[in-house]
Amino acid sequence: MLNYERAGAGGEERVDELLSFFEPNYPFVVIQDLSLPDRSQIDTIIITQDRLFILEIKNMGGKLRHQTNPSVLHQTFQNGNQRYFKSPVVQAETAKIKMEKVLRKIGYTLPVQTAVIMAYPSQVIENVPADATVWIADELFFQLHRMEIGNQLLTEEQLHSLGAQLLAMNQKYQPFPLAPNLRINPRDIQPGVYCPRCRLRKMNRIVRKWECAPCNLFSKDAHLEAIDEWFMLIKSTITTNECKTFLGVQTTDAAKHALRRNNLEEVGGRRHRFYRQKQEQRKKR
Repeated sequence: MLNYERAGAGGEERVDELLSFFEPNYPFVVIQDLSLPDRSQIDTIIITQDRLFILEIKNMGGKLRHQTNPSVLHQTFQNGNQRYFKSPVVQAETAKIKMEKVLRKIGYTLPVQTAVIMAYPSQVIENVPADATVWIADELFFQLHRMEIGNQLLTEEQLHSLGAQLLAMNQKYQPFPLAPNLRINPRDIQPGVYCPRCRLRKMNRIVRKWECAPCNLFSKDAHLEAIDEWFMLIKSTITTNECKTFLGVQTTDAAKHALRRNNLEEVGGRRHRFYRQKQEQRKKR
C-alpha cells in the first residue's frame, strides 16, 4: 500500500518532467495534483481551447491485466504474488463525470476527455477496454503535439481564467497517514522492521543492530525507515510505548533511543510525551 503511493508519485514526476518540455503551437494550461472539494483527486489536467484532458497516471511493475465484471486492475509479480487495484479506466471516467459537473457549475461548456498514462514503456496493460485510451508517457508527449485544435470554444483569456478558477478550488491532497484516509484498521497493518533489501521479511534485533538472516544483511539504522513508515501509515504522532510495540524492541529505553535517532520533535511533559516529525520532514513526503 505504501509502496503503491510512492510509485504513483514517481509516475507523476515522470509525466511532469516530460510536460516541462511541452511547447505546442496552441495555447494550453496544465494543472497537476488537483483536489476538488468533493474529494476528487486528479493527477494532471491539460486544458486547451477546445477540450479538457484528464490524465490518470500509473507507475506499476509486474504483469498488468484489466478485468471487467467487476472492473479491476490485476497485477501479477514474477514470484507469483497477485494484487488487485481500482481500474484506472474507471478512475479516469469517474473524474470526468465530476469535472463535467464542475464545469457546468462555473459556466463552461467544454468536452472532457480521459487517458490513462503508464510511466514507462515496460508497463503494458492487457485487455484494455476498446473505448479507453491508454498511452505510455512518451506517447502522451507525441499525441499532444500532433493534436489539432477544433472549434475554439474558449478564448485565450477564458482558457487561463478557467485554469485559475480550478486552481482556486484546489484543496491540498494529503494521502498520509494512509490508514485513516483509506479507513484501514491499524491493527491490520503488520508491525516490525522489514528488511530494506528483500522488503518481505521482518528483521531480528541483535546487539545494537538488525539482522535479516535469509539476506545475510545487517543494519544499524533499519528502524529509522520503519518509524517514517509509521507516520505515513498510522498517524502523525507516536509515543515511546507505541514505538516499542511497532518496532518489536524489548525495552522502553531502546524505543526512546530509536525515536531520538530519527531527529523528531518532542512534545509534552515527561508523563505525556509524544513525538512527531519536524515541519521540514513532513514537507519531504
